[in-house]
Amino acid sequence: MMFGNLKFLWLLWLIPMLLFFYMWAANKKNILIEQFVSKDLKDKLLLGFSKTRQKFKIALLLMAITFSILALIRPKWGFHWEEIKRKGVDIVVALDVSKSMLAEDVSPNRLERAKREIIDLINLLQGDRLGLVAFAGTSFIQSPLTLDYGAVKIFLDDLDTELIPVPGTAIADAIEKSIKAFDPDDGKSRVIILITDGEDHMNNPLEAAKRANEQKIKIYTIGIGAQEGAPIPDQGGGFKKDQKGNVVLTQLDETSLQKIALETGGSYVRSVSGDLDLENIYKDINKTVEDKELKSGKRKRFEERYQWILMLAFILLILEVFISERSSRKILGILLISFLYTHTAHAFFQNNLIKDAEKNYTKGQYKEAISNFLTKSVENPTNKELKFNLGNSYYKGQNYQEAYNIFNELKDASDKTMSQKAYYNLGNTSFRLGKLEEAIEQYHKATTLDPSDEDAKFNLELARKELKKRIEENKKRQDQQKQDQQNQDQQKQDQQNQDQQKQDQQNQDQQKQDQQKQDQQNQDQQKQDQQKQDQQNQDQQNQDQQKQDQQKQEQEQTSAATGEKPKPEDKMSEREAARLLNNIDENRKKYLQKKLQQSGRYQVDKDW
Repeated sequence: MMFGNLKFLWLLWLIPMLLFFYMWAANKKNILIEQFVSKDLKDKLLLGFSKTRQKFKIALLLMAITFSILALIRPKWGFHWEEIKRKGVDIVVALDVSKSMLAEDVSPNRLERAKREIIDLINLLQGDRLGLVAFAGTSFIQSPLTLDYGAVKIFLDDLDTELIPVPGTAIADAIEKSIKAFDPDDGKSRVIILITDGEDHMNNPLEAAKRANEQKIKIYTIGIGAQEGAPIPDQGGGFKKDQKGNVVLTQLDETSLQKIALETGGSYVRSVSGDLDLENIYKDINKTVEDKELKSGKRKRFEERYQWILMLAFILLILEVFISERSSRKILGILLISFLYTHTAHAFFQNNLIKDAEKNYTKGQYKEAISNFLTKSVENPTNKELKFNLGNSYYKGQNYQEAYNIFNELKDASDKTMSQKAYYNLGNTSFRLGKLEEAIEQYHKATTLDPSDEDAKFNLELARKELKKRIEENKKRQDQQKQDQQNQDQQKQDQQNQDQQKQDQQNQDQQKQDQQKQDQQNQDQQKQDQQKQDQQNQDQQNQDQQKQDQQKQEQEQTSAATGEKPKPEDKMSEREAARLLNNIDENRKKYLQKKLQQSGRYQVDKDW
């Protein structure tokens, strides 16, 4: 048995208080009657009065009040399974995860851009089931069809080019695997969105498209990347090359993709900038593909039983009124009946409000569901079930912080089942908020409270893997930052060395220029000194010549006076003159050479 509103349970304290009051009032009345009325008159006044009937009326009234209070706390027993249904379309997204999807002609690369566009598509979905198929040289179902978009996002985030070791682009196999992802007994409202950047060299994708068309499955194809192709990055650096050393370019087979789409009544989109136009594709799906009822599961709904208890209270009150016609009792009965009618109408209104909230939640109208649950929670703030449903509505509406706050309040509930559910949902909310360590702890507590909860165990392992992955990515990021810092420091050091070398070269050039300038000045000074020396030699030669001429003239005069003939000049050979010249200084040598050339003979005065 369960109760829907325990806040009225304290009213049961009125029963012993009323019982004590009636006992005190009856005793007080007897004392007053004995004081003011004689025994003979008392028997006449109380003729036909029965204390047993009086006690019976009091018992009826107390029982009616007790049943009324029990009706207010809304007892529930018995339940039925309620099936939750949604209308929508089954959509399978087949994503190419081959090495060519790492090409960076689309920022940051083709695969990451496609994953972001798929997440945007998930945010647009309204009640549609979504599945995910990954393919390269082969294919497999990454996520089956589900209404849990959060799980699809988690599986999508795990996709990378290392997931499938078989190289290639098996489009036909991807279509076949996507067909198998649908329910074979349900042959309508099925769509495949194929995202690829290559061509299929393994099989014939048109044959697979024909089989899809036979099963009334529509295929939308998206070709990503430039038509002329793009180089494929290599893990060791650079780009992939063939055996001849040529860079390998991934080619897009637009013709085949267009034929696949036309074969099934879909459409083809080529994305060069990375915009896959999935929003328009989803709008086209809503217009051209008929919705169907999708089963999402069942939930247990307990039956309200307060009506039967309230009916017993009415019957007891009516009996009490008709047994005696005392006006005071009639007024009390009327007031109690009015009180019960008021709260019964309020209970019916609240039940309708809850039904509206659950209906909006089922339809995916989470804002309206939040408004309904908030209105109900304000009037009944201690109802943990209402808070739990409000937290679920916030979670589905992607307001994860509000959902986190509500589930955090409910995790310590005295009800073990409620506490386990709160821990599980708190783990999901923490995962969405990026608090992976908290999510792991909360999933662990949920599995501790309910070891049979397979979803909590699965999410616990998933959170651990995601935390490990993020730690490794963070380590890689730190190592990369460290390497980048080292490269920057090295570049800075190299730049400083280059600047120092440049400065040293400039200093050397300046010193060389200064040395050349100094040498030029020395040469100019030597030239000036040489000119000065030459001038002095010339002056000395002139003086010597004048002296010789003076001596010669004096000698001639002396010879003329004495009558003697002048002595012949002493001569020497050319070899003797050259040997003599080698033994005198350069200035004197230049002078003698010049003198000899002028005279045409070799003669040196003995006094030299």
